[in-house]
Amino acid sequence: MSNKHYLTAASPIALAAFLLLPALANAQTAPAPAPSDGAEVETIVVTGSRLASRGFGAPTPVSVVDAEEFKQSGAVNVEQVLNNAPQFIGSQNNGPTANTVPGGTATLNLRGFGAQRNLVLVNGRRFAIAGADQTTDINTIPASLIRQTEVVTGGSSAVYGSDAITGVVNFVLRQDFEGVELNVQENWDSHTTTRTHNIDLTVGGNFADGKGNAVVSVNYLDRGAISRRMRGNWAYDSLSDGCVTAASFSKSKAGTPFSPPSGQTCVQAGGRQGLIAGGSGDIPNGRFTGVPLVGSSTSNPALDAALTAAGLGGMGSRGFTFNDAGTTARPALTPQDDFNLGPDNYLIIPQKRWMLNAMGHYDFNSKVTGYVEAHYSNNVVDMQLAPTNINGPFLFNVNNPYLSTQMQEVLRQMDLKEVGTTTVTTGTASRTTVAGDGLAVINVGRRLREVGLRRNNAERNVFRFAAGFRGELGDVSESFLRDLKYDAYYTYARTSETDHQDGNVSRSRFQANLLSVGGAAPVLNIFGSNISAAGVQAIAIGATNITEAKQQVAAANLSGEAFSLPAGPVDFSAGLEWRYNAAKYIPDEFLRSGDVVGFNPGLPTGGSTIVKEVYGEVRAPILADLPFIKNLTANGAFRYSDYNLKGVGGVWTYSVGGAWAVTSDLNFRGQFQHAIRAPNVGELYGGLAQSFDAATDPCSSRAPSAQQTAAVRAVCEATGVPAAQVFSAGVQSNTIIGNLSGGNPNVGIEKSDTYTVGVVLTPRGVPGLAVSVDYFNIDLTGAISQLGGGLNNTLNLCYYVVQSASSEFCQAIKRNPVTGEIAPPYYATITNANTGGLKTAGVDFAANYRFKTDFGWLPDDSGFDISTNWTWTDEFTSTPVQAFPNIKNYCVGAFGTACGQPIPEWKGGTRITWRTGPLSLSVKHRFIGSVTTDKYLLPKRSGGTVPDLATLTNPKLPAQNYFDLSFSYDLSNGVQIYGGAQNIFDRDPPIVGSAAPGANTYAATYDVLGTTMFLGGRLRF
Repeated sequence: MSNKHYLTAASPIALAAFLLLPALANAQTAPAPAPSDGAEVETIVVTGSRLASRGFGAPTPVSVVDAEEFKQSGAVNVEQVLNNAPQFIGSQNNGPTANTVPGGTATLNLRGFGAQRNLVLVNGRRFAIAGADQTTDINTIPASLIRQTEVVTGGSSAVYGSDAITGVVNFVLRQDFEGVELNVQENWDSHTTTRTHNIDLTVGGNFADGKGNAVVSVNYLDRGAISRRMRGNWAYDSLSDGCVTAASFSKSKAGTPFSPPSGQTCVQAGGRQGLIAGGSGDIPNGRFTGVPLVGSSTSNPALDAALTAAGLGGMGSRGFTFNDAGTTARPALTPQDDFNLGPDNYLIIPQKRWMLNAMGHYDFNSKVTGYVEAHYSNNVVDMQLAPTNINGPFLFNVNNPYLSTQMQEVLRQMDLKEVGTTTVTTGTASRTTVAGDGLAVINVGRRLREVGLRRNNAERNVFRFAAGFRGELGDVSESFLRDLKYDAYYTYARTSETDHQDGNVSRSRFQANLLSVGGAAPVLNIFGSNISAAGVQAIAIGATNITEAKQQVAAANLSGEAFSLPAGPVDFSAGLEWRYNAAKYIPDEFLRSGDVVGFNPGLPTGGSTIVKEVYGEVRAPILADLPFIKNLTANGAFRYSDYNLKGVGGVWTYSVGGAWAVTSDLNFRGQFQHAIRAPNVGELYGGLAQSFDAATDPCSSRAPSAQQTAAVRAVCEATGVPAAQVFSAGVQSNTIIGNLSGGNPNVGIEKSDTYTVGVVLTPRGVPGLAVSVDYFNIDLTGAISQLGGGLNNTLNLCYYVVQSASSEFCQAIKRNPVTGEIAPPYYATITNANTGGLKTAGVDFAANYRFKTDFGWLPDDSGFDISTNWTWTDEFTSTPVQAFPNIKNYCVGAFGTACGQPIPEWKGGTRITWRTGPLSLSVKHRFIGSVTTDKYLLPKRSGGTVPDLATLTNPKLPAQNYFDLSFSYDLSNGVQIYGGAQNIFDRDPPIVGSAAPGANTYAATYDVLGTTMFLGGRLRF
């Protein structure tokens, strides 16, 4: 940058300090200063419009993250940098902390509306899609080739088409590279010292006397796995909500469980609501329920006597378990017997990536330039989970030889008290039992540790090719259609993924091997730790799943000056676009049949969408060079899209806006955009798939005590919870609940209206300073979502709002008739519909300041760069079902099972970089504001029953401040070393109990590795 953008005097300390205030903000770039009067106006295309910028503020806010920010952060995965930007919310099931299946991809969640509602471009064109959700895997973006990343934070469907509800992220790559560049980098964390190796080699040059240029870049990445056991400390245990002794209470560690006397709450009895070392109620020695309690109305004297003789006279709702040998039964306890899921689960999933990118262009003549882009990547990502559990009702021989005579008598009495015919379905098999047939039904919760850990190896291959022609057509006449330019291209992309799974178990085989065949002992002895190698072989299954996705785009665009008005030329852009998206998911036969436990079963998915579009955009200067009006422009855009979907058809999107440059120092801008998103292949044609999500069953003891009312009890009983089990621990033995979700070919489009109004300051009196402030308001209706807005919202609507067992929300919930649990093979089945709404509003603050100093290594070549970027979120509201418009989740400042990832009011940060000669030193502050559990905030904001904060575990997560350091040093011409550390004060993430989606915290939002370091070297010649 030229010296006119620096202060030659001593740096204004007061102004620099002002930029660091939380009223401004983090690592984004504010708009560049407008050119000075009389300067030649450079026209460049900036994301958010297909029209060339003419030097003053565009009506749509565009944030820019340059290549230097990626280097200073030490990130080798692109999404890590962008997710720190305040406009983004963590993607729970994507990224390096997402130990989920399906998974292994990285996505961007702009404004918290979901990855499917923002559009990812590379060089202004759509990139490859990863699967049926049609999102782009950011793992396929080459960090070493990024020149800058442009983020448009507002609906842009009129300019770019479907999916741009919350905006566009455009990765602009280096396309004119000459020379050879080798970059080698090593990353590691302080707690486990696990390494990540990254190597980039880029080669490029001109040919044909400068008419052409070609660039080839190769990347290799090897990221090591980090399990929760390796991380230790707060990550090791599966922490749950519970009552603990006051002396043992901790916000980050398990306390000593405390059982208050009957009739008293935890707090009343002197305890504290805190964290306990919980986990899964399905345990290695087996937990057995569905047996009546001694003296209960569902028992009888003979069964009471048998239970007492077997040592189960004091059994509670948790049922009973066995010692390791399986010889002695005893009542099961919680949390003492719960299985710790934490240690074996990955906190950071391992990744190996090979990636090749090639780009080239050639000027055939002054009117025609041909260009090509090619991409190939191979990503191998592993997920690892604790051994699978199996639960549900199973049949046992009453004379099972692995049981003591006392337990055999319990089973015999269970058999004799059966009424009518009972059908037990296990996977693809069904069996019946009647009284006295020698078979008894007992509910099993068994952790199959003998089968081994669950592992999923996902190998994803991505190929993309783009080719096109662009050039200048000149003028049709001196006054009409001038400076015409064209760009026509075709892209083809294909993603293929193969998942290999180990650790699954067949449910039907499990049942078959529990029973005697021809009088022989059953193959499976699940009482205690006694499953043999033969038993494992009899029930274990592998699985292979295939996912394929294809995208084709053909587009042509014409732009230029239509004609001139007194204030200047009217710019226009018009074009045609055709897109084809197709995806299919082919699950393993066991997953397809549902006869599996371990990884989630699902049905096949397959389908395609085609859209034909015409679009146009215009910008007209209204006034110019008047007092207080340097420039006043109006702009508009439209797009008509014709989909081959019966629920969509033809749809219009449009935008109108304007920009008012008062002077070179002050610019105002505003925009209204009506955007749409058409349903993706998964939302249309997705087969029913099983998942397990963090949730609270209102009929269990996990529900807040204030909400355990008589009205809720009545609905619980009406939906299948035995009266004796309502509000007991046995209704929800795990912190997660199984549910089935799937597509609906009749879903239609989502619609959104976006308003943005802002101001840009580039004061000539302070050269090098640029400040922007923009208000945004996005209102989405017809959101494609699961019935009720998801599992938690469906539960809330059924039990707390509608409170009718005949409602569609209650009808979606199936329960184990013995225990009342929502657990396999009983699920909540929630299919897609245009059911909900989302709304967010707030203000983005961004500023840059660059100035020279007269001190440093080389005083004549020293200066500071200060950039700050913040977002204040004033509103984030979800309407789960728009048929109930008064039922809203006001989620700003909240976290939890209904609101999801933390949505703080304030998020942002500041980077200060000092450059002096060959040395660059940088410090960055990252800030995430405090949030409160939605169990408290949602009822408080909606006027419902508000629980006392003292009855909730860690109800408030404090604000997080992270500090990062980095440096770079040019050893000689073309040789540079660089490095740094993130989270230098080793701050642990805030810990959550039962509401945590994994790893006891929100790993997609907070730093989970503590201090991480990186060191690299770059050689260019």
